[in-house]
Amino acid sequence: MGLSCGASVVKYGIFIFNLLCAVAGIALIVVGAIPLFKLDDIRDAFPENEPAIVPIIVVCLGSIIFLISFFGCCGAIRENQCMVSTYAFFLLILVILQIVVAVFAFMYTADLANAAKDGFGRLFDDRENPSTGAAIDQIQRGLECCGTTGPASWGVGNIPQSCCAEASCNLLNSHPTGCSTMLADIVNGSGLLIAWFAIIFAGIELVGVIFACCLANSIRNADRRQYA
Repeated sequence: MGLSCGASVVKYGIFIFNLLCAVAGIALIVVGAIPLFKLDDIRDAFPENEPAIVPIIVVCLGSIIFLISFFGCCGAIRENQCMVSTYAFFLLILVILQIVVAVFAFMYTADLANAAKDGFGRLFDDRENPSTGAAIDQIQRGLECCGTTGPASWGVGNIPQSCCAEASCNLLNSHPTGCSTMLADIVNGSGLLIAWFAIIFAGIELVGVIFACCLANSIRNADRRQYA
């Protein structure tokens, strides 16, 4: 097909762009998966919320980005106007979805962090219950934290082994950070990381939508010239 020099540059630019987007999709999958590895340690602190919602959405978005990028690479190399136009359409939808995810993450990260703090506080108040005590121990071991605000929450002589990395546990060698603070920091950090990644990738992909539309138009014009 006789594409112009400029259209050929756009064609290979889109191909390279989609390779980068595929890598970005894999990066989003990793960013979304990281919090999931911690969920078993902190899920008991979210009795009224499901902390896996946003990470799962991000993993799904990353997977979709990877698939759409592969589709875009094929469309650009084959100079298929239908494939390139379809790619641009789905990429635009993906940009909108990522913006929605970013807004959702920015709006609800603080609320989720507070929910985690309150949830752990309620767990700690019921620490005499054997099953609740086991959940607290799991959180303290997994996050390397102790009590709600620190080891002093347990009182002198009552600090459990899960607060320490050493065999002998006391106020001096226990983890200094409270679990409420640790949980809030994890939720805030993960939420903001997810939001900024989604915004950055949405901006990059918007550029891809523009170039894909230009390439589709060039392919269509070349087809018309060929069969005129």
